[in-house]
Amino acid sequence: MPTEEEIKAAIVIFPDDTIGYASPELNHGTELACWQMCKFIDYIETLDPELERHEAITLVAAIFQGLPTFFESNPELIAEIKIDCQNIRAKRK
Repeated sequence: MPTEEEIKAAIVIFPDDTIGYASPELNHGTELACWQMCKFIDYIETLDPELERHEAITLVAAIFQGLPTFFESNPELIAEIKIDCQNIRAKRK
């Protein structure tokens, strides 16, 4: 791949229209998130096997959209997530 194409491939445009550069860590995290999302979609399809794939994907998107509200109504869950965040940051050093 020519250098110019490599550079273009390394640019990421985020949902808020900011532009960043893909790092191996960002690529790995994105790959893991996509893999887990696909597994969750598969799980939703087991709950209702008559759902079409695009319907299951749309449902999962709606579930993801509601997660912040769900978390905010569960202080214990927020506390656990904050501990996980601290553990991840501690591994950086």
